[in-house]
Amino acid sequence: MPYKPARKIMPKRKGFRGKEPFLKTGDMIHWESFLERNFIRLADFDVQVEEIFYQPVCIHYLLNGKKHKYFPDFKLILKDGRVFIIEVKSLRFKNYPSNVIKYEVGRKFCETQRWHYEVFTEEEINPGYLQTNLSLLRHLGTQDVSDKIMDHVLEQLKQKTEIYLFKLRESCEEINEENFYKAVYQLIYLQEISTDLVNVKLSDDSVLRYSVEGERSSCS
Repeated sequence: MPYKPARKIMPKRKGFRGKEPFLKTGDMIHWESFLERNFIRLADFDVQVEEIFYQPVCIHYLLNGKKHKYFPDFKLILKDGRVFIIEVKSLRFKNYPSNVIKYEVGRKFCETQRWHYEVFTEEEINPGYLQTNLSLLRHLGTQDVSDKIMDHVLEQLKQKTEIYLFKLRESCEEINEENFYKAVYQLIYLQEISTDLVNVKLSDDSVLRYSVEGERSSCS
């Protein structure tokens, strides 16, 4: 059965709304702020997250004798089966009394479902250069490149504890430049190569390390 959000996102006269591809599933996920869009990218990059749903539930609650509805932003399904309801909120609005009430409502609802509830702000979503790097990786790191090329890049990297990207390029000179960068960026995006994406803007001077935890399955 196709997924149906709890609230339909209508066109917005002010601000921005849009859709962002969740690359793991191919679904288009609606967002209502750039911060929400960036959260989708962050969730897609998180190897523990398998699925994401927007406007997932409507939570009814009473406040001062009046009925209210709360629509959290996202629902995440993790590989280990855990479920998270996520509220994305700009830091300047996070502690508004009306929002704090919604957080408590969300937490109590999640307790009844044995789910988890979290609030994310730009501190968690946009640290340092992370989103700039993710934007680059989502563009170049998702283009077609052969397994043979990626395997060769990984083999060269395995021979070093760590190496500058430009040095790895020198050791893979038989691969043309375009395919080399496609392979490296894809391996970083798949987290088979690790590098600092928060404190350093991705470049030829980035320090790369082989990530054992992200090693590709031989069946892929």
